[in-house]
Amino acid sequence: MQHQQKTPTPRFCHQLTIIVAIIFFASITATLIQYHKLPVTIPVVQSFTSDHAQLGPKMAIFYLPVVALMLFLLLHYLEIKAAYPVLRRNKPPLSHKQRQNGIITFCLMKNSILLYFTYSLLNDLTIALGHDRILQQWHAYLFLLFLCGIFSLGIVRGFLLEKRQ
Repeated sequence: MQHQQKTPTPRFCHQLTIIVAIIFFASITATLIQYHKLPVTIPVVQSFTSDHAQLGPKMAIFYLPVVALMLFLLLHYLEIKAAYPVLRRNKPPLSHKQRQNGIITFCLMKNSILLYFTYSLLNDLTIALGHDRILQQWHAYLFLLFLCGIFSLGIVRGFLLEKRQ
């Protein structure tokens, strides 16, 4: 049995991750700078429309970014694991292209999720400071459609690569 090498992560994935991480940490920094200006209670649960479902403490503005960061780190871990060959029972190991497909899919998903949650954080900060929302209903639907598209393309490409093998 041949020993397979680790599949390198494409350069654009590294670059995209750095750009998205900079944007995320810049929005966290902006939120920390504006934190003292926030009212004691802020809207914490919102619908896709402009309705505020409930209010909560101003510390709640950091709940979604923490969840986003945990999802990002989980998907980053899975992206790294996708680079290494795995022995599968009664099946040939995944090819270099199949592993690279998994890496790219995880990369696009993790960065899309972090970017959307960053956008959501800035929307929450804007609303908490008493301004009109910047995140509209159609933005959320567009994001979900985009994420489903990335996921679906990764699956379809994976099936096509498996069929070719």
